[in-house]
Amino acid sequence: MTAMKPILDIAVDANVVLLVAFLLWALAQSVIVRSGLKRNYGLQLRLLRVVLVLVVVSPLLSLGAIFASQSLWPGAPITISDMAVASFLRGEIAMPAVEFEALLNGRNRVFEMILSGGLPWMTAALTGIVLGAVALAAQTLWRIMQVRQTVNDAYVWRRTATTDVRLSDTVHVPFAARGLRRRHVVLPSHLLTQPQTLRIVLAHEFEHLRRGDVEWELMFEALRPVLYLNPAYLLWKRCFDRLRELNCDQAVIEHTRITPQEYANTLLNFCDRPKPPRTVGAFNVAFLRLGSRAARTALETRLMALRHGRRTEGGRLVFAGFALVLAAGIVLSAASVRNPSDWTQDRLTLSMVVNLERYNAYSNNGF
Repeated sequence: MTAMKPILDIAVDANVVLLVAFLLWALAQSVIVRSGLKRNYGLQLRLLRVVLVLVVVSPLLSLGAIFASQSLWPGAPITISDMAVASFLRGEIAMPAVEFEALLNGRNRVFEMILSGGLPWMTAALTGIVLGAVALAAQTLWRIMQVRQTVNDAYVWRRTATTDVRLSDTVHVPFAARGLRRRHVVLPSHLLTQPQTLRIVLAHEFEHLRRGDVEWELMFEALRPVLYLNPAYLLWKRCFDRLRELNCDQAVIEHTRITPQEYANTLLNFCDRPKPPRTVGAFNVAFLRLGSRAARTALETRLMALRHGRRTEGGRLVFAGFALVLAAGIVLSAASVRNPSDWTQDRLTLSMVVNLERYNAYSNNGF
């Protein structure tokens, strides 16, 4: 059971950092949307990707931040816990030292009680969360097998150095996916009789492949079993899907001779078809999603964006500035939520104060 405690620490820290990172990114995006870069979806998407990468590597970055802090300012507190201890020793927190230490160690004590079975309802809740993560991991494997089977059943129509274009009689919406070595674009067979639609669909899916959208989709899906209870993950995935499609639509219109009207008509034509009883819903980037209210809302957003035409130019300095600010915020938040060392000077001093307080209490009670 003791071996589970570091895993719980990492899981809690990761979810806290993800929530803080999402709030910082949402604030940055709201500033961008209110500026002249509102329709620069590529800038917003790049910023989202940078923040996500920073969250994934935040444990390493937090260690680097703590090491740098201790090298430049020895003894300076960087975690929230250390800051609280320093504030208490300066007399800024008025409460008994024993109570303060108990509050400070509350997280560790709760974890110990959960793992030892001292809090049955918390143990049951944690077990449910773990079982949910296991179920989602199993679902993830099943979805991977579904995509793999769909791709393997499709006929190879065209082949490039890195990508297969395949035709399928069971697929109703085109999608892009990838395996370990090759990437795939899977098309409904009936598109061969619709050359204009085929041209637009291929331009769209190859644009996704060029921009690495399939790989990012795989990363989000792989993180789902770990972060599925975090509302920030669900909101971030929704934002990512929206910006990914808006950015791809813009790029296709700008880099080809396809008009916004032709593009919009193609999207609407797929919506007119009846929804298939079974679709490949994950680990791929589809031309569009069908059948849900969220899918209809996403389609409306894409159609409205096509009416506005080309993206707003510029924004490189804005992106660099926001990326640096967000990186600093994420690194500091990741470092501040870590469990601190028990052997800092301030913590040893606090331990002495707690022991003296207990000694005085025992003496006053006649022990």
